[in-house]
Amino acid sequence: MDYSVPCNYSIKLIDRLKSLDTKNVLDFEIINKAVYWARKYHGDQKRKSGELYYTHPLEVAYMVSDYNLKTNVIVASILHDIIEDTEVTVEMIQSTFGHRIA
Repeated sequence: MDYSVPCNYSIKLIDRLKSLDTKNVLDFEIINKAVYWARKYHGDQKRKSGELYYTHPLEVAYMVSDYNLKTNVIVASILHDIIEDTEVTVEMIQSTFGHRIA
């Protein structure tokens, strides 16, 4: 699977964020990197419903965007299960996304 190709969930999230980001405060490069990580590292993991697992953190980020439109908060919501459910470590997140997100 090519994780750089947007899926329906990532398209929905990015479109939503762009529509809300009227003051251009979000860093879409970092957000897109987080989406890539969620899709890559959660890979083929599935929820009990059979849905791919990475869809959950993208939906969480979508909901969080209604309350807090900060890059760090959006990225943290996208990555919120990645340490618990994948081989990704806190150190990996810290070196890529910074201490606040980790």
